[in-house]
Formats: sequence, structure tokens, C-alpha cells
Amino acid sequence: MVRSAVAISTVVDTATLGEALAKMVKHHMQQLLIIKADGTFVGEVSTFTLAKLLLPKNLERPQTAQEAEEESAIDVDDRITPYLGRKVGDFAEHDLPIMRPDSPLGEALQLLAAGKLRLPVVDPQTNKLIGVISALTVLRRYQF
Repeated sequence: MVRSAVAISTVVDTATLGEALAKMVKHHMQQLLIIKADGTFVGEVSTFTLAKLLLPKNLERPQTAQEAEEESAIDVDDRITPYLGRKVGDFAEHDLPIMRPDSPLGEALQLLAAGKLRLPVVDPQTNKLIGVISALTVLRRYQF
């Protein structure tokens, strides 16, 4: 578990989605853990969440080749722009695995091996985020 990674890996729920996106881009992160100002864990926002906002609204059918060719970057910008000033807490994904300080390392490794990027470590009494664990966190202990 790495506590120093918590600051880089988190965003306060009252920050805007634009601020969260800027942080993700700056630090090359696919996910940010969302916390309240007091450190209480809320959920996460990920590039998958943001990608959904970029999709055309009416996807009852796939775009035709002509529609896709006619679409511009400005069209995509126009789809996400209305959301950028909203609180990131509005976009929190809540259905994700949470580790406790006493969770077995094997349990975390199974989730990481299945594709989870980072796992929040949350205090069971206070629900405060106390750390983050990733596959790199585990692998750093080896001196290659």
C-alpha cells in the first residue's frame, strides 16, 4: 500500500469534472479515486466514464461510415463540454472493490490480475481512504 500515491490518485468530490480530467491527463492516469474533503472514500472516476460522455447521444444503431467521416473533433468536444463544470462526485462510480488494511494480499493480486488498475484501501470504521495498492506497488519491492 502506498500512502504517498493517495494525493496524486485522488480528487475531492467537489472538484469539477474538468479539473479531474486535467489531473488525469497531467499525471497520465486512467482513474482517480474520489474522496470528500474529510478523506471519506466516495468512489472513482475513470477514462471509461469519460469516454461514455464522448459518445453520440443516439446510439440505437452504429454510425454509418458517412456519419463517422462527417463527425469532427469539435462535435466530440461539444458532447463533453457541458459536463466539465459539474462536480466530479456526480460521476462517481461506486461499484468497485475496496481493500481493507487487513485484506489478504492474494485477494488484491487477484483483482489486479483481472484488470483493476488501483485498489483503494479504506478504513472499515471511518470509511476514510488510507492508501492505494497497484500491481506496481507490489512489484516495486523487487530490485530488478
